[in-house]
Amino acid sequence: MKRHLLGYVFALVFLMVSAAQAQVEKCHISLHSGDLIRSATITKMGRDVLTVDAGGSSEKVAVGNISSITFVGEPAEMKDIRTYLADSRFEDMLDTLKEVSPEQLSVNMKKEVEYLRVRAVAGLAFNGSVAIPKALTEMKKYFSSKDNSEYYRFYELSELYANLNMLIGTEDALKEAEGAFQMIASAKDSPILKARGLIGAGNIALMKEKAAEAEKAFKAVITMVKNQEVEGVRGEMEVSASCGLARAEVLEGKTEEAIAEIQKIFSANKISAEDPMNALLYNALGYAQLKANKPKDAAIAYMHTHLLYNGNKQQHIEALDAMIKIFREELRDENRARDLEGIKASRYGAKKG
Repeated sequence: MKRHLLGYVFALVFLMVSAAQAQVEKCHISLHSGDLIRSATITKMGRDVLTVDAGGSSEKVAVGNISSITFVGEPAEMKDIRTYLADSRFEDMLDTLKEVSPEQLSVNMKKEVEYLRVRAVAGLAFNGSVAIPKALTEMKKYFSSKDNSEYYRFYELSELYANLNMLIGTEDALKEAEGAFQMIASAKDSPILKARGLIGAGNIALMKEKAAEAEKAFKAVITMVKNQEVEGVRGEMEVSASCGLARAEVLEGKTEEAIAEIQKIFSANKISAEDPMNALLYNALGYAQLKANKPKDAAIAYMHTHLLYNGNKQQHIEALDAMIKIFREELRDENRARDLEGIKASRYGAKKG
């Protein structure tokens, strides 16, 4: 009888230890600075700050400093899914996510899978394969979950949510975007998130032709770049803010200054020639050149976005719309204008968003 009892006790202890081990999630945390926190245990997940145990010591990691997190023991498909995300292969992401068995996932792995699913839908909306209102509905559903709103990807998706609303461009949609950007800019202990929020707010001010308001936001980000507050994403922040500032200068009638500033950025090689962010630069250059009564130069700038950096729906549509107008009204080339209208209709449909 005692032997049987001891057997039950050992079995119970084994099960309790196994359950405790199963609840411990080890992960590797990549930071924008290039540093890597290996084999960390997340003891508290949050939208602003993660508390982790790494090497026996507890530390807090601001979400804005995190590039990505991979979980130890996650399904092999997750590596493929993240590769598809980097390559903007959103349909492949969704197909592969269906192959991931929920039984294989820990608590935070499940949250990551749900984030990746919604991220894929948002990506499809940006490239025109899914209607933006449908994607926004999916994102609102995601945000309605308390667990999701406290996951470290919250601000990342909130920025995408704001940008999709900007694509719609109605008064109500811009209010939604403004609210999201204000929230991102006020994230705790995260200069990088503050910069992203300011850039978003500046871009909305540009849409409303509020040059002074836009200029203030973009200059604040450029100051953060100079003060080394956004290291790790410096190039992205500097290019985004500089392009926005150039557009604000155009609104103020300083077109030649704006063109010179953009050309300085090109010369300084702030980003690689393959970086999709070049679309921002070429579109800003085209915008300034058109306002400076240089339609041929503007068309050439916008054509770079169309031919080389057309993966972002927002930037590509801007380039197509501008070229259609330039070829029709400035260069009197109706055939070219119609060709571009056909490209826009076949890729994005006749209706905006």
